Amino acid sequence: MNFSIDKDKLQNLLIEHQKVVPLRTTLPVLGCALLKVKNKNLTIKTTDLEQTIVSTNRIKDEKEGSVCVPMSRFCEIVTALPNEEIKIKSNEDFLVEINSNQGTYKITGRDTKEFPETGEENKKQTLKVLGKDFLNIIDKTGYATSRDDLKPALSGVYIKIKENEITSVATDGHRLVKYIQKTETSLDIALIIPYKFLKIIKSNIDSKEQLEIKVDENSLSTTQKEFTITTRIIKESFPDFNSAIPDNNKIKAEIDVSVLISCLKRVSIFSNRTTKQTLLSFTKDGVVVSAQDPENSTSAKEHIDCLYEGENLTVSYNAKYLIEALQNSGTKIINVFLSTALTAAILQPKEKKEKEEITTLLMPLRINA
Repeated sequence: MNFSIDKDKLQNLLIEHQKVVPLRTTLPVLGCALLKVKNKNLTIKTTDLEQTIVSTNRIKDEKEGSVCVPMSRFCEIVTALPNEEIKIKSNEDFLVEINSNQGTYKITGRDTKEFPETGEENKKQTLKVLGKDFLNIIDKTGYATSRDDLKPALSGVYIKIKENEITSVATDGHRLVKYIQKTETSLDIALIIPYKFLKIIKSNIDSKEQLEIKVDENSLSTTQKEFTITTRIIKESFPDFNSAIPDNNKIKAEIDVSVLISCLKRVSIFSNRTTKQTLLSFTKDGVVVSAQDPENSTSAKEHIDCLYEGENLTVSYNAKYLIEALQNSGTKIINVFLSTALTAAILQPKEKKEKEEITTLLMPLRINA
């Protein structure tokens, strides 16, 4: 294999491909990028067996062939080189040689036969949605997905499309976001998309263009610029989210989002570093936000204004979760619907939007006596 390529171009390609390369793996070849030169094109492929990125670019001075290159060392040397044309070649012993005006650098690669096959499946349906709308889905739901590998269904965003309406839901068991968006689509489908895939494609989505996602029974893919990104669909049952959202929260508080976020950021500094437990005490005079960490003898308390209807009530939440819910609510004024100190709170924007609806559920923490 032999080819020449602009250093900056190669570096930009590798930055995208690194997004799926696992930091730790029992299969060493997954830490590599497969480089293949054929028909004056360089194809780069990386995968973690769940997500796969493939890019194809025109090159020159090419000699057909392929090799697997360790991504970590390869990226380090390419990044360190000045912006110029570099030449890369490999031999039958998988020794990769990078040549520049500064010198020659050699890396031991691997046989491409070790690289896992990630064959294309027959895509049966195509989801077309405006880039801006899909970005809203990612931003308003993705933060609530679980990072626990033992709960695969919760590590993705559940998306149900029906009658020109997309319902997207994410939960990690402590909070839940349900986002409904009116859009033009004729599909009737429900699936769980891994959040890692959504993070990967987010940076390349053009908000003004139509995004096309091809879907089949077990996977989906999208092509953005020179990259085709493929992911496995999570084949698990998603929790019954509608039954989890209480409909009897009659107590209502109306709060300025920016004021509450600023208050929580200050007060939560004095909370337990693990639980981030922060108390909100609601009265007709407003809400007192407080936190304490007995182990370090620290505490904080602030009063902020709010409109409140109901009896005095003190509830406790993880401040980090509450702040994230507020930051992604897309509103200046939030309505918080409460019932008891042990019942989930419902957060909804005061300002109703014509084509979207968002409901956030936040589980309380038990208040220590």
